[in-house]
Amino acid sequence: MNRAFQFFCVGAQKAGTSTLHDIIQQNPSINLPKRKETHFFRDDDKYAQGLDYYFKLFEKKKNCDNYGEIDPEYLYFEKCAQRILETFQHVKIVLLLRDPIDRAYSHYLMTKSRGHETLSFEEAISSEGERLKTHFDHINYSYIARGKYNTQIERYEQLFGKQQVAVFLFDDFVATPEKVVTEIANFVGLPSFDYDFSLKSNVAAEPKSEKIRDFVYKPNRFKKWVGKLIPSKQLKNDIMAAIVARNKKKLNKIPLSTEVKRKIYKEHFEAEIETLEVRLGRSLEAWKL
Repeated sequence: MNRAFQFFCVGAQKAGTSTLHDIIQQNPSINLPKRKETHFFRDDDKYAQGLDYYFKLFEKKKNCDNYGEIDPEYLYFEKCAQRILETFQHVKIVLLLRDPIDRAYSHYLMTKSRGHETLSFEEAISSEGERLKTHFDHINYSYIARGKYNTQIERYEQLFGKQQVAVFLFDDFVATPEKVVTEIANFVGLPSFDYDFSLKSNVAAEPKSEKIRDFVYKPNRFKKWVGKLIPSKQLKNDIMAAIVARNKKKLNKIPLSTEVKRKIYKEHFEAEIETLEVRLGRSLEAWKL
């Protein structure tokens, strides 16, 4: 079977990757996964099932043998870059980066909405170092760690070469989505397409019912029993995704105070952002406090 893999967009998390997925998905010249974020290269059990399993997770469009994936887990977890390289040596790597403090807060709100976070944002930041001792905690509580972009970019540049890696900013994507998508498409070799840019995916939300939320995101006997009745993991995931979608309501987001943002900036990101400016060759003044 002729299957050409063109690109991975590896993150960052909470930086517009869901919207990017839904926009690029419209192009008939690329096959993306049926549901964004397979986590194939992060999840050891999925990875062990091999490429035949992986490609079954993709939507197969007519007369299209080109593939790509957008999964922000691949930026943060170290093993993903090496696994991607060993599997697809010549793919293009795309990064979409957001102000790390805004990213961290959005990540926190998502974790809280799923019932995994009971601390305040400031408490969660203070506790992060102690918390990051298990794989599960890295998924949920890596608010600051995921915003340390320089090390993560360097990992991909060293493995794939700088010419194969392109970095874009969430700020630009929000302001001029047509321009950014065109630049990404040109970089990865996608033919032009008349995209619908009105899409806004994965908008911040909170659950209508905490009981339904806990049923989806936390272990329970009933879910385990239902799982035995539905052998298809993909079908179970689709059902859970539908339940989550029906249980969402718009989040009443309380903005972070300038004082809190400045404290986090000074303690965690001031030097990081200055280094990133040099790496990218552009000003990140909007991220500074």
